Amino acid sequence: MKTVFPMVTGEEDKLPFYVKGIGIQQNQEHIIRPSGLPFYQWLHCVKGNGQLIIEGNVYRISEEMGFFLCPNVPHEYFAVTQPWTTYWLTFDGPALDPLFDLLNIGKWNIFHISSLQTLEGLLNEIYLSICSESPLKLVECSSLLYQFLIKLRACVQPDLLSNALSPYKQLQPVINYMEQNYFLSLSLNDMAAIIKVTPYHLCRLFRRAFHMTPFQYLTRLRIQKAKEYLIQVPGATVKEASQKVGYSDVSYFCAVFKKYEGVTPVEFKKIHGAI
Repeated sequence: MKTVFPMVTGEEDKLPFYVKGIGIQQNQEHIIRPSGLPFYQWLHCVKGNGQLIIEGNVYRISEEMGFFLCPNVPHEYFAVTQPWTTYWLTFDGPALDPLFDLLNIGKWNIFHISSLQTLEGLLNEIYLSICSESPLKLVECSSLLYQFLIKLRACVQPDLLSNALSPYKQLQPVINYMEQNYFLSLSLNDMAAIIKVTPYHLCRLFRRAFHMTPFQYLTRLRIQKAKEYLIQVPGATVKEASQKVGYSDVSYFCAVFKKYEGVTPVEFKKIHGAI
């Protein structure tokens, strides 16, 4: 793989994700960026050791480790042992901010990679696509970049992402409890007690993890279960579905169902051929 900077035209920069550059540094030079880069960056080490300085802290970046930076994050990195060989990828796009907000990675992060082969395979695919003569190569790169970012999130060891993942980890017992008891009348106090936090803190965790309140999550779960029941159980009635997911008032259940699905339970059954 050589260093490649694909040309991004006015049409292609409307893509949700696009690649700005990709390459391998066989002997990574000393980089100092007081204002950061104006786009996103990924870098990982395949040989040797280096150091990353960010926010006044120094981090060792050794083999099977990497780091991610959002735009305009000041940083510095350099080799500690030579050669320090790195893969790097720079990218941008209007859909990246909401994606990284969803992935909860933060403005920068350091990773220990559990499946380096998977990530490097996708980087090689991106490189080959850029170097191809396909008229749609940047569209193909956009798709590959999205796959890379999703795989990146899946290929890092959780302990180094504990701060970013902590809301999900803390809430997992509550989610499990909801899954098992969604048809019951659940209180905020009951759910908060499961993980030994206050109701207020539970709501904060749900907003951080899912951008919704615990009861909004529970409502969506109940509607999901009602949809499954209406489709999977032959002859299932709306009243039965309502009672199965914890609603004693069928009219209220129908109103909530339509609010979230845009159709009534009966219309939902018709759409899916369950009537």
